[in-house]
Formats: sequence, C-alpha cells, structure tokens
Amino acid sequence: MTYGFAMAAGYDRGRGLRSRDLERWMVAARPYLPSAGGRILDLGAGTGRFSDALTRASGASVIACEPSAAMRAVLHANRPGARAVAGAAEAVPFRAGVFDAVWASQVVHHIRDLPAFAAGLRHVLRPEGHVLLRGGFGPAQELPLYRYFPLAWAPGSAALLPLERIAGVLADAGFVPVDQVQVEQTFAETADELVERVRARSLSPLAALPDEAFEQGLAELRSDAASGALTGPIVERLDLAVFRVPHT
Repeated sequence: MTYGFAMAAGYDRGRGLRSRDLERWMVAARPYLPSAGGRILDLGAGTGRFSDALTRASGASVIACEPSAAMRAVLHANRPGARAVAGAAEAVPFRAGVFDAVWASQVVHHIRDLPAFAAGLRHVLRPEGHVLLRGGFGPAQELPLYRYFPLAWAPGSAALLPLERIAGVLADAGFVPVDQVQVEQTFAETADELVERVRARSLSPLAALPDEAFEQGLAELRSDAASGALTGPIVERLDLAVFRVPHT
C-alpha cells in the first residue's frame, strides 16, 4: 500500500514501541547482528523506529531503505542523522554483498513479488549474513484487534502471509532457516490508549479496510473501553524469523 503524508505523520503515534519493548526485540535479534564495523540494512524502515535501536544493539552501521517519500520525510525530520535511501523491498538499490544483516519489520505482507524480494536479499547479503523478519506469523485470532476488525485479517488477505510460504521462497533463493522466536510487547497500557492508537489507522490492515468496517470496529472498541469490558495492558506476541546465507 502507499503511505501518504497524513498517515506517515501519525505512524509513530499508532505504531510506536516503548523502549522496553524495543529492547526485547534487540535481545532476540542481537545474536544475528554484526558487531561494530558491520553493516545492517533496515529494509522497509518506515519512519526509522528500529534504525536507532539496531545501531545501539550492535554498534554496526545501519542504512534505512524505504519506498515511501512521506515516510522518509518523517524519518529525516525525527532522526536528522539517519542514513536513508529510496528503494522497494523487491528491488533494493545496493551492490552485491554489502550487508551483514537485513532487518525487515512487518514488511513481507506488503511484497507483491516474493521471489524478487528473496533474490534481492540474497544479492545484498554477504556469505553467512542473516535476514531477520519481524511480523505476526501466527493465527490471526490471537491478535488483540482481530475481534473488532476480523475483515482486516480475513482468509486470503495479504496480512496473513504464512511463514511457511515465505520460508519456501527464501529456501529457493538459497537461504537456510536459523531460528524463530516469539517476542511479547505491549501494544497499549490501557484500553483508552488502544482506542487512540487504532484511531491513527496506521496499521496497514486497518488502513485497507472499507471505512464502514473500520468505523464499526472502532465503535465496538470504544464501547468496550468505556464499559470496562476491555482493560489494559493489551499485549501482543509477534515473531522474529531468522534465515542465513550459507557460506559458499
């Protein structure tokens, strides 16, 4: 999907992570990140919310790659020192073998050509390099918002790309699976905070919904928050799937 400037401006409000949750992700990722002197590609970086964390966790140089001009504008405004380039996940604009790791957070459901994506990852990674995919690869029913917006994660939707399919495409490109871990994060501390985050409509499955379906789900969410039927903290569990380029 295309992120306009209005959505990009509210992206961090709806999708921002607390520092403790960022640290949980970096603890899970750190064994597969290069050390100082290495290079990490933050692919589909959005507003760059993980770029700084990746730098702190590893000491490596991080380059953000993001196709949306609106997202890059917010990234540069919020993180003036960040290195960011324009580029799509299916056609990464880098030379062969220049990165030690690729971090791709909630990117794969946006990709229309998975084989091109896998080939691009293989192209930019050095031997023994890792690709780290962050996303919700489990059953949609386990997501905190599913009960309010089931149409957003209906069978066949792009938001439900199975990890098995992704792994198969990566295997065809020469990758081997290394690890899959689940990381718990707080989506909202309170029900009211969850309402405000949802109102931003920065989650792509919600942005893709018909307005009527979104407003109906939001009304039900507000009702549960007001009545006390929904209380915080609202916790979600996402996956980190790691693959490696074997040494040849």
